Amino acid sequence: MLERLGSRLRVDAGSDRTVRAGSALLLTAFLIAVIVLVVVFYTATGTSYSIYLVDAILLASIGAIALDLLMGTGGQVSIGNSAFLATGGFATVWASRAGVSFPFDVVVGAFACAIGGFIVGLPALRIRGMYLALATLAAFYIATFIGTQYQTNTVGAGGFFLEPVFAGTLSQQHARWAWLLTAVLAATIVLAAWLRSGRSGRAWRMIRDHEVAASMMGIPVARYKLILFIISSALIGIQGGLLAHFTSSVSADTYTLGASIAVIAMILIGGLDSQAGPLIGALIVTMLPIVVPTSWMRSSRPTLPATTLPAMRRSSTAHSL
Repeated sequence: MLERLGSRLRVDAGSDRTVRAGSALLLTAFLIAVIVLVVVFYTATGTSYSIYLVDAILLASIGAIALDLLMGTGGQVSIGNSAFLATGGFATVWASRAGVSFPFDVVVGAFACAIGGFIVGLPALRIRGMYLALATLAAFYIATFIGTQYQTNTVGAGGFFLEPVFAGTLSQQHARWAWLLTAVLAATIVLAAWLRSGRSGRAWRMIRDHEVAASMMGIPVARYKLILFIISSALIGIQGGLLAHFTSSVSADTYTLGASIAVIAMILIGGLDSQAGPLIGALIVTMLPIVVPTSWMRSSRPTLPATTLPAMRRSSTAHSL
């Protein structure tokens, strides 16, 4: 009797996992289809600036998915997102100056961030919560300090400049970037969905909710934590390398703590541990500083100080000169 009951429970659990995996697959396909349709529409009918905004949202979505894996699925608190962005950007610059062509220099940046994620993940084996957040904050300051020293000793305060990846007019370059970023984002969505719906996702959620119980159940907590940090950091490193080529410049001044807070806002607004949440949050956080001042200027036309203008808009203007 007990054996039949145990067998029935195992069958039900397996069926439930199959249903969840099927639902995740359908949602993944739906999200990618929506992204492709949006990119098709804007690359065919949009202006250079509107396509640029689509590119910025796609880039932000890659980092938001990576951080949501770490914080939402794994429950590991991190405010050092800009540390890995900086590491990916500067490692990409170093590889590019050493003669490594695109996109292999971005792979070098991702590998450097994976190593950094392993180093930062080591404290996570013993500390949690606010103490882990402080450890990632320390990683941010260390990464920016190293990047600043490398920049100062190499090219000075002006920063590094990279050759454009694509040729053509500004609109054509932005459109080609949109398709490249769509492919990278689609691969990131598929990877995140596969990790969440499989054994790794169940282990990370168990560690997130009941770490002691997970250890008692035989889950290798240390290994899963380190793997999560490495994967998340490598994805952010890819984002950092692509961002360096997209803006054609890398400077230590652009990697701020505010950028890390913005990514945390993305995953909180969209909802933690969800497939569509990081995409929704990236859309809102990227567009809100642009839409809100525009609405104010249309209604009352106030005089806004230069510091309130979004940095992305200033970057777009500088890129078009």
